[in-house]
Amino acid sequence: MTSINFEKATFAVVSAGLRGVIAILLSVFTLFYLFPTSLAMVRSHRTGLVFTINFLFGWTVIGWIVSLVIAFGDTVQPQNITIVQVVDFDRLKGE
Repeated sequence: MTSINFEKATFAVVSAGLRGVIAILLSVFTLFYLFPTSLAMVRSHRTGLVFTINFLFGWTVIGWIVSLVIAFGDTVQPQNITIVQVVDFDRLKGE
């Protein structure tokens, strides 16, 4: 007759539940950690800079705050620059 070891079965259920909780906590932590990068992507604002600071220095609270401030900052509008070149045709002719 085969006996069932309930202690091992209970441990397996608890272990599976604990792994699920750890996976959920890790996912929530990752979403929170990368929030400044997500915000910059949504706002189309210096995404590369925010990601770099957030990824490298986000583990320090100061780095995370700096990346969040940059992500919330004003968006930079590209400026059009017109260059006008004046050509002196008389000078080109050699006169």
